[in-house]
Amino acid sequence: MITENILIKSNLSKNYSNSIDYHILPRFRWYGYKEGFSPNLVEEAISKVGIGVDDYILDPFNGNGTVTLTASINNIKSIGIEVNPFVAFMSNTKLENFSSKEFSKDLDEVLSKAYKGKDSSLSSFSTFTEQSGKNKWLFNNNVLNSFEGGWQAIKKFPDVKQTIFRLSLIGAAMDNCNAVKDGKCLKYRSNWRNRNFNKGTFIKSLEERLTRNKEDLENTIIKQKAIIINNDARQIIKSLPYRYKLCITSPPYLNSFDYTDIYRPELFLGKFIKTQQELKELRYKTIRSHVEIALPKPIQNSFGEVYHSIYQKINESETIWSKQIPIMIQSYFEDMEIVLFDLLTRAKEDGELWLVVANSVYVGVEIPVDLILAEIGTRRGWKLKRIEVLRYIYRRKTKYCGNIDKLRESLIVFKK
Repeated sequence: MITENILIKSNLSKNYSNSIDYHILPRFRWYGYKEGFSPNLVEEAISKVGIGVDDYILDPFNGNGTVTLTASINNIKSIGIEVNPFVAFMSNTKLENFSSKEFSKDLDEVLSKAYKGKDSSLSSFSTFTEQSGKNKWLFNNNVLNSFEGGWQAIKKFPDVKQTIFRLSLIGAAMDNCNAVKDGKCLKYRSNWRNRNFNKGTFIKSLEERLTRNKEDLENTIIKQKAIIINNDARQIIKSLPYRYKLCITSPPYLNSFDYTDIYRPELFLGKFIKTQQELKELRYKTIRSHVEIALPKPIQNSFGEVYHSIYQKINESETIWSKQIPIMIQSYFEDMEIVLFDLLTRAKEDGELWLVVANSVYVGVEIPVDLILAEIGTRRGWKLKRIEVLRYIYRRKTKYCGNIDKLRESLIVFKK
């Protein structure tokens, strides 16, 4: 049994485990992302493992592309897997090369067409605008129409340039959204009605984003473009065409956070999905770490002694806020066991897996996710090198977490 005695304090900076530097780094800054770790951690892993010219780096939960973009900038081959089509699009767009002069030619035209605007098909859909008839709405109608005007203007562009403009159009729309990503959901801004986001504020955001695009296209050339695969990691890892030397990734945390719903506006704005049913189907393709839908029943429940004792306490609790929680916990580790095994089969000899995870808490019981995943990994054939505590995440106390006000975030390092 793996216990806390194995934990060591990391000598890495606490800033390695989060992406606080995203807003200033070329190409990374093209689209903000709440989750993820720092490019510094990727570079640390590359340095420690040693990557040859024929080696690949893999991230099966690629998110906004920290791993694939860092590898590509450093002329290293890499593969990223991401189930969310918008997020996969985002990470792939950051890898595009295009002449900044060619890009500049059409910048003014897109701004002009965005200013003129065009009726949006989303105006009366769900909670997208006031026309939906709801008490709260995500976008003021003129913002959405300006977005659509710009979107229609780029249809004649070459695919690469069109992709870059699309990402900035979506980003500018979200800059002018009445709600922001907050914790586990979209939360309406304070005094959102009085902020009066409009055509003018949208155009300003779009121009700022396109200017950053132009600067980075000119100054930061991608030397080795990564392969981005939009698919479910649980299904695709075992069929990858290449074996990897280093896998560095951060899977969804076991925090009942719906990573699909939080990007619902972008999914519809970018026309990646068109109906609520398609959104629901996408949720079923993700790691089972949330309770927003009825999860397929898990089968496996043998993940070691630590898991068993924790699961029993939570399952027997009478104060649990959702009966889905025990099912979610069991499902999560069942999914992660599949991922860990498949990653082992596609690793080169002496290949390493760097896994960034965080613990969770339900009904006052802390789930040591790092220890449980370390146990599952070793049972599946990985050699555990170390578990480093990167930092502690402080949280607001609630009736559901008891006296636990901080949870550790750890780096698990396996070797084949």
